[in-house]
Amino acid sequence: MESRTRFRVRMRASMLLAAVALLAFQPVAAGPREELHEAYERFLAATSFRASLTDVAKGKTLTEMEFVAPDRYRVSVQGGPSQLIIGDAMYMDMGGRTMKLPMPAGDIVGQYRSREALEALKRDLVVDALGADSVDGEPAKVYHYVTTRHGRADTKAWISDRSGLPLQLETTGIADGKSQTVRIRYRDFNDPSIRIAAPD
Repeated sequence: MESRTRFRVRMRASMLLAAVALLAFQPVAAGPREELHEAYERFLAATSFRASLTDVAKGKTLTEMEFVAPDRYRVSVQGGPSQLIIGDAMYMDMGGRTMKLPMPAGDIVGQYRSREALEALKRDLVVDALGADSVDGEPAKVYHYVTTRHGRADTKAWISDRSGLPLQLETTGIADGKSQTVRIRYRDFNDPSIRIAAPD
């Protein structure tokens, strides 16, 4: 009788230990912040893409940009000269003549591809999931977060259900004392036809 009782106690203890071990190896459900962080990690690993920046209120495209890893950008500004940025050198077309200027790329292209945004997600940034939507017919999940490092900026991010990459960002902030919303639309990720070479 006593041995049977001990057996039952040992069985219950073994079952409890097995249950605890099983729970320990269950994957933790990712929240909105982790999901967005993963999308931004994937984005920073992209080898190339195209993007456009639009003033939402005016419905006006301000710039078009192409990127090739690790540090090559082609930026076309509406009403302004086109620019090639390769590393810390910028090549600007001035009336058919190319000028080379030293300039850190982050000052111009940081809004399109910023590791700072990823670092912010690693901190205590609060990210809300806003549900499902689509961009140009492509299904996406929408997230919202607020940053305050360079002034308050309210951002919504559309992440593709198919690729897990950002399709669109909309950021509202204060520019020249006025509220402004800009939209960045991303496309053509990892497209080998995007090529950027320094001028001869």
